Amino acid sequence: MTHLLLVQAGPTPWEVEDRLVGDNPLPLTDLGRVTIEGIVRSLPYPLSVICRFKKNEACDQAAKIMAAPYGIRPRDNVALNEVNLGLWQGLARSDVRFRFPSVFQEWEENPLAVTPPDGESLPDAIERLRGGLKRLLRRNRGVAIALPLRPMAMQIILGLLRREDIQTIAGHLHNLAAVETIDIEDDDMYQFIS
Repeated sequence: MTHLLLVQAGPTPWEVEDRLVGDNPLPLTDLGRVTIEGIVRSLPYPLSVICRFKKNEACDQAAKIMAAPYGIRPRDNVALNEVNLGLWQGLARSDVRFRFPSVFQEWEENPLAVTPPDGESLPDAIERLRGGLKRLLRRNRGVAIALPLRPMAMQIILGLLRREDIQTIAGHLHNLAAVETIDIEDDDMYQFIS
């Protein structure tokens, strides 16, 4: 059996300020570091593999915190980066809502219908993350894997692991979860790596 631990690498300072972060490489806040340390202490099994996107500082910090007790080195996986929100990144949510009222509301309600200016479309982000997940699972069967992810990437990976269609994934894209665990039986692995 393969154990997957999805951990939200956050919050970052911009999230505390209610700004859109996207794939901007911001560090964890003190609360984020303490939360991840607590998650690691409460794990019922040791971690064997930790994958992160190194250029995202929050994911990098979270991976190092999770790896330290096990003496392992996090592996870099560029496909695990957060969804790029383009020109919306760094703007306060209220500013985006004010400047782009109908588009932003539609993005919150149906992210498939809107791509932020100079950003990444949701279908493209899902395919990128699907490819990264397939490579990860193909190479790491039967171990405990930790993935520190930013919020939207975490919801997409979670949806893919639950075998949800793109509409269902889009429907919970803006949900927040600090940690999720998924166990994959060896017999079911082919569904994720084919």
